[in-house]
Amino acid sequence: MSIRTYHNAQVYDVAQAKFIPNSWFSVDLTTGRITATGAGATPADAQELVDLNNKFITPGMINTHVHIINKVFPYGPKASREPFEIAMQAQANLNEMLASGVTYTRVLATAQSFDIGMQKMTLNGQWRGTGVVASGRAFSTIGGHASKIGEALSGPEEFRAGVRRRIEQGAHAIKYMASGGIAFDQFEQPDMPQMTEAEMAAGVDVAHRRGIKVAAHAEALQTVKEALRAGVDSVEHAFVIDDEALELFQSTGTYLTPTLVAPYVIIKRGDGLLPQWMVDKAYKWVDSHFAAFGKAAKNGVNLALGTDAGSPLNGYADTALEAELWSIAGATNAQILQALFTNAADLLQISADYGELVPGKMADFVVFDASPLADIKVLQEPKRVAKFGEFVDTTGFQNPYILPLDKGHLAY
Repeated sequence: MSIRTYHNAQVYDVAQAKFIPNSWFSVDLTTGRITATGAGATPADAQELVDLNNKFITPGMINTHVHIINKVFPYGPKASREPFEIAMQAQANLNEMLASGVTYTRVLATAQSFDIGMQKMTLNGQWRGTGVVASGRAFSTIGGHASKIGEALSGPEEFRAGVRRRIEQGAHAIKYMASGGIAFDQFEQPDMPQMTEAEMAAGVDVAHRRGIKVAAHAEALQTVKEALRAGVDSVEHAFVIDDEALELFQSTGTYLTPTLVAPYVIIKRGDGLLPQWMVDKAYKWVDSHFAAFGKAAKNGVNLALGTDAGSPLNGYADTALEAELWSIAGATNAQILQALFTNAADLLQISADYGELVPGKMADFVVFDASPLADIKVLQEPKRVAKFGEFVDTTGFQNPYILPLDKGHLAY
């Protein structure tokens, strides 16, 4: 057993929502787990000391909503790909996330369920990059949102059977495409309900019997409320939230993952580049989206941070940008960090191993020069990333093609 002790650090205590000065923590490099933590003098019997130079240490960030097989930058027309090309793209995307400080993620909707293979590699130790919780192909309605790449179902019994199939394939999460959206179809609108409450509830019942959580893409207000009543575990996007929806969020404890960055980058990177109908829809809904999230954040809704990375011009290094947008919309920095660490770990059902730097959990951590609790934009600055207690060389992981946020006429 080889023990390394990191010391002279300001470590983020998620329970107290503050950085603890002069902290240290020891890691068993064989298992990658933290064995001890403390503040003040390091243990007298510490074997290998690594000085963190009084920098700010957080747990690894957890992004709760991505799509890992898409090529986002450079932008260009989609082409058919061989399976090995898809696998290489998924690994490149996950490595880009790791370089940005994200050490675990939930993949919500993947054509041909390639993400389930990455989840298996994560769990058996073959993949030591950003870990994956997989949902496989998403469920949609016939002719509904993303139905051409997902699995289209109709009626409660088909939903029950579909969820059972996905669990049999190895999914550890379930994804519904329950309403319309922005990017898939010119004539579909986000405020179009597509799934029924009964359909969603049937699949939720099957998933919950197996201990698996369900996420619902729900942008229409009616669908947000029906998804909440159906018992989903997280609502993705929610472009509108009224008082009734707010009460349902509060009473159920369901997480909201707003992915503010998804329509934002369509405007800020895609104006004049993406189809105009897509940009127009993003403009139509972006202000309502920010206002809905701000209402949720200010009224105690459970929040989890995800980006929808892999959607149009939505990069895998944009987790920190999402955090900044949360701040603009009204979330506090403490809320944002909680959403990135403990809330996200709970939603992904990985809290036994991730989400905070305490004995027994994995030593995934990120080193910052300044405090993101004081300024959330610090998350976007250069950082060092450790996985299983070892620093990762991320110099080759950054994508050189990321487009600037200089288009459109949004004021933020």
